[in-house]
Amino acid sequence: MLDSDVSEEDLIRIPRLASDCDPTALELSPSEGFLLSRIDGQTSWKLLREIGGLTSDEVDLCIEEWLYQGLIDVEGRPPRVKRRKRLISDPPEKKKTQGPIDASLFEDDLDLDLGVQREILEYERKIDLDHFKLLGVEASADARSIKRAYFALSKRFHPDRYFRKNLGHYADRLHRIFKALSEAYEVLKDPTNRKEYEATLTADFYVEALDNPDVVTSDKASRQEPLSAAERLRYRMPFRVPSALREDKNSKGDELFRAAMQSEKMGRLTEAASNMRLAVAFDPFNREYKRVLGEVQAKLALERIEEFLTDAKTGFSTSEQSEARRLAEEILLLRPDDAEMNNLAARVYVELEDAERAEEYCARALELEPESGAFRRTRASVHVLCGNKGHAVSELQKALELNSGDLEAQKMLQALRIKRR
Repeated sequence: MLDSDVSEEDLIRIPRLASDCDPTALELSPSEGFLLSRIDGQTSWKLLREIGGLTSDEVDLCIEEWLYQGLIDVEGRPPRVKRRKRLISDPPEKKKTQGPIDASLFEDDLDLDLGVQREILEYERKIDLDHFKLLGVEASADARSIKRAYFALSKRFHPDRYFRKNLGHYADRLHRIFKALSEAYEVLKDPTNRKEYEATLTADFYVEALDNPDVVTSDKASRQEPLSAAERLRYRMPFRVPSALREDKNSKGDELFRAAMQSEKMGRLTEAASNMRLAVAFDPFNREYKRVLGEVQAKLALERIEEFLTDAKTGFSTSEQSEARRLAEEILLLRPDDAEMNNLAARVYVELEDAERAEEYCARALELEPESGAFRRTRASVHVLCGNKGHAVSELQKALELNSGDLEAQKMLQALRIKRR
């Protein structure tokens, strides 16, 4: 009977999401969204009644309604044949409108054309959107799509792209945009953090309700800067971590961090990266851990790429080629607007005989540092790969004009001239 009380047998049952249920496509109140996020195939119906946010009757109603809709399954419990009156009201819609961009923000005397200024101003308006919208991907986007979106946007808005240019107030705006993009990517690339973040998208009320002094300081004026997106996610966590457990995790994170620093100092980068990943796992919202992890990963990728370029002289297997492509992508993801890194990636793709990619990254390196003889030499290698020996000779001559002592460029130029005779 629909209106009968939930039986004791029901309370020990464990609800789980139906295989075709997409929680992100549902219109739920914050309370309902939180409850649905706790239905994980491990939490019993009885415990769901006790985790807060809803009364027992409201929890029962939601579970019965979702059973009726086919959104969840409860083993041994058939779906309901009709719905009871809805007890939980939907939250009011939040409407936010933005007016036109203030024309006084545009400046003619900067090293940015007005089109780029408008692009920066328009994108800056998005930094308070959820992470998916900020990166321009669907909520169902896979890890590869998220990575690709972040890589493309980081190229457009990385402050280093405008190195040594007069940016005026746009320098701070670019910094804010890139910081927001990086935080969004950090959250969404990690499956655990992403799952928690998706659950909090419909549970913002927990941010306002949180009153744990161990987590949120009461002296808000003492904060040097506003909370990051990742920190806001931490405060949205529906269950508060006991102080003793949190201190233990932080202590383990610090221990791993110190071990990683020692390993890096001794040149054991693989070991250092492994320890830093564990440190981040213990405290995924520690900015310093993530910064150091990024630096160690970049150094490790560099070391492996240099090994690849050395081994390329004696040939390499298909798996080694695949690894080289992955390393090139990783180094550019970590440092998208580093001229040296783009040139290094170009050299890798020359060895892989991928002329299109090699030219793309070589052009980017020269865009950032047009007076680099080494980068001109790399472009000469790209021209050789494409069979354009005349262009290669021209680039090598430019390289030697910039650095007359470049022995590698001299050897390449001599070899090309011999072949042209």
